[in-house]
Amino acid sequence: MTVYITKVWSFKAPVGPLQFSLEGRRNSARDILRHGDMVVWVGTKGGPTAESDQGRLLGITETSTEPVMSLDFDFRTRPEDYDENRKYRWPYGLLNRRAWQLVDRPLLTEISQRQFGRDSASGIVALSEAEAAKVLSLRRETVPMLEPRAPARARLDGIEAARRRTSPPPMTTRRGVMHMREAPAYTYAFEIKGARSFAFKIGWAFDYKIRARQFNQAAMPELGGLHYKPALDNLWDTAREAYRMEQRLLGQFESKRHAQNHEIICDVKLEDLTSVWARLLGV
Repeated sequence: MTVYITKVWSFKAPVGPLQFSLEGRRNSARDILRHGDMVVWVGTKGGPTAESDQGRLLGITETSTEPVMSLDFDFRTRPEDYDENRKYRWPYGLLNRRAWQLVDRPLLTEISQRQFGRDSASGIVALSEAEAAKVLSLRRETVPMLEPRAPARARLDGIEAARRRTSPPPMTTRRGVMHMREAPAYTYAFEIKGARSFAFKIGWAFDYKIRARQFNQAAMPELGGLHYKPALDNLWDTAREAYRMEQRLLGQFESKRHAQNHEIICDVKLEDLTSVWARLLGV
């Protein structure tokens, strides 16, 4: 197991994904992270990090290599989180499996005398074995993980339920949702016929054929609308796996995602999509 460091403006529960400003930085992190690796979040020495957090170890995450989009998660943003063009500063993320808040929150200088520089602000930097041992010896408390916002949650609970939800559901409902997440499900790619260029809808569903019929009922191809034609599908043991495949696939076509619907990729030929699909499946 390797422990890495990253510089952040805050660490708050519930904890969302590990965020990056550039896709290349996220890809670099994916290349080096291994199962079980941890990332310690350290407050930057200046604003807008709170003065009480500056230069201190704030929390630890067990970070996966599963790519996600940061704004798919329902966390509170601040004006300073956006650049002068009103774009979110850290749009690319990696899914975190678990998270801990550090109890004593020591200064980074108590753990290491190194200067970590910009690499730790824009990506992750490995700690030495001695530094990692100090971090892992610190007292920590488990904190909850942040779930995706309504668009992703809707695929589990249904669109109307996601729109209505403003507070945690009853425990019986939550157990039902968790059970559904462990049920078999498909990752799918629908070719969108009638679009101005090659386009595909990427998603997951418990029954992709029903999902295609639902889309076509709304699009009404008989009246000249778009037609969603199943092109690729793969059945997984659980909905969690289907969702992860969906996110990995979308991550491979980040620059091709439609601005109004990030689950649609444009200007991608079927043979190119099929090639990436097969590679992700390990075929």
